[in-house]
Amino acid sequence: MIEYMFSHSFWGLCAWDLPALLVLILMILIFALHREKMKEREEELQEELEEICEYEQ
Repeated sequence: MIEYMFSHSFWGLCAWDLPALLVLILMILIFALHREKMKEREEELQEELEEICEYEQ
């Protein structure tokens, strides 16, 4: 069984390994971008909250 896998695949990888790796990389990039946007939005909301608190006092 192992001989068949290594002789019928490139470097012993499954045919789905490369697409799965690409999806993983894409997910990591999307997560990083989303996290950065959320940090910016959180800072904006914090500034708005500070302005509201200053206005009320």
